[in-house]
Amino acid sequence: MNRRLGAGSYLICMSSVIIAWSLLVALACVGFAAKGNLGLAGLNTLVSTSGTAVGIVFYGASARRLRDLNIPGWAVKVLAFPLIAVIVLPLLCFLSGPRWANDFGAAPAPSGLLKTAAALMLFGVAIGVSPWALGVYLHMRHALLAGAI
Repeated sequence: MNRRLGAGSYLICMSSVIIAWSLLVALACVGFAAKGNLGLAGLNTLVSTSGTAVGIVFYGASARRLRDLNIPGWAVKVLAFPLIAVIVLPLLCFLSGPRWANDFGAAPAPSGLLKTAAALMLFGVAIGVSPWALGVYLHMRHALLAGAI
């Protein structure tokens, strides 16, 4: 198994996970909570549990991506600090690693035009879908707290 993950694969992985999480949250809100099948506690549990799953995927993918940049995987722990994460995450998404072997193995295959286009398209969708899902969740949470549902 290659211990390195290229920028294109990382961006596809992270964007896909964020899109899936956003759609799951929106489905839980609109499909279940709005119909009275899921209460506030259940909705909060679903959102936090699925968020934890996103964090696990994020941790593993980011550690592999850091190795591609010849940085030890344990350094992913600094991404828990939001100010550092805001600076480092764009680098992980868009900075190419060296095209030769480093301390963590052989270089991953370079991203072709199709992979790059898919990564950028998924990134754009994730940027649009995640605020929408957050808005749906906050609106549903407010409605459940107010007793409107």
